[in-house]
Amino acid sequence: MIRRDFLWAVTSLAAVGALRGTAAEAKEASIADGRVERGATRIAGFRTGELDFQLMRSLGATSYGGAAPGEIFAARAAVQGDDPYAWRSAMAGMGERGLQGARSALDRGHRISARDHFLRASMYYRAAEYFADPFGTEALPWGFASRDAFHAAAKLMAHRIEPIQVPFEGKSLPGYFMSPAAGAARGKTLIVLTGFDGTAEELYFVVAAAALERGYNILIAEGPGQVGCMRVNPELKFRPDYEKPIGAMIDAALARPEVAAERLALYGISFGGHFVTRAGGHDPRIKALVVNSPIIDLFAYMAGFVSPQMANDPPPVTLADVDGIPDDELPRTAKLSFKSACRRFGVDSFAGWMGRLKDFKSIDRLAEIRCPTLPMVGIGEGAEAIAQFERYSAAVSGPVKQRVFAADEGADMHCQAGNLPLSNAVVLDWLDELFDA
Repeated sequence: MIRRDFLWAVTSLAAVGALRGTAAEAKEASIADGRVERGATRIAGFRTGELDFQLMRSLGATSYGGAAPGEIFAARAAVQGDDPYAWRSAMAGMGERGLQGARSALDRGHRISARDHFLRASMYYRAAEYFADPFGTEALPWGFASRDAFHAAAKLMAHRIEPIQVPFEGKSLPGYFMSPAAGAARGKTLIVLTGFDGTAEELYFVVAAAALERGYNILIAEGPGQVGCMRVNPELKFRPDYEKPIGAMIDAALARPEVAAERLALYGISFGGHFVTRAGGHDPRIKALVVNSPIIDLFAYMAGFVSPQMANDPPPVTLADVDGIPDDELPRTAKLSFKSACRRFGVDSFAGWMGRLKDFKSIDRLAEIRCPTLPMVGIGEGAEAIAQFERYSAAVSGPVKQRVFAADEGADMHCQAGNLPLSNAVVLDWLDELFDA
């Protein structure tokens, strides 16, 4: 038996959304009494915070063409209760529907429609991949389907989106170089890193589409341990010295004639906020640093999720036995998160994971960050995230522009998943003012 506080800790991001009845029930009621309805779709969230956040994550991509609300809630209606297995199947099905629509549109010469279908299909497969068993048979097919759909969409865009491979220690880090159709304004370039479970394709919808519209080049690459990298290099795990893979990404950016070295910014999202703080303390080629949010001590940050007591006295949960734990003791979402952590950090137990996290710190190098920096955090991200945000802001040597996102802005959650246009306005307006001064 595992401890009950473990169950609580791994499932308590924020419970939102009481169910208001299924679409099928609404349709049956409407037909039965002959009344006129606005539609059969009902807007319903999940009871558990993890699934509800993933729902909002998919909805957030609608701002830049990565989803349609009706498709998201059609998939939601197929899920009974809070079952991540059902959610991933529904989203994979929506991805397949999108691919079929894209191919049909392309066959009939409708390139814009095909592009839009491919973009949505890419993000629906990403949502399915998120809840796939990382050691199972579905993760890779769904991951490559997401990547391939995005590649197909890229060929139909006005902006130039080029898949790239960044050389690194005898391997290569997959990603993209993107440049606006009209050319980058004064060579302004933003290198963007995702975090624990994001993908390079997802970053197009999170920030790249908005940056391209404002005249930025974008370089995206996935380093060791990240989703897209592990699709092709499963032996490359998360490592503390992330300044080294980021250094390779900076090399790749500066080798391109479109990039102006004096207008090169680095942006880290989620766990990427830790990775870029490592780079910011080591690499003076970074002229501006955006950290969303600053994670300067990964062990303390994750202890905020699972409780400090549990982090320091881990339960005896191992990779070998986790699937045998009953779902009422350890929910499926928690099992999948744990298995993903084991795979990405190269460990086989909860204790091993907590121990490994202690190696991931950037506190001792913060004073070496001398470039202008924009740290960001959502007020809903919890006390530890806010504390690390404040410690980062106080410790760096360069100019600091803090931004805390509030609940009444619809942007208080992790990485502002509920309001990406606002998040992008904050980041890109700050960079414009800095680089165009």
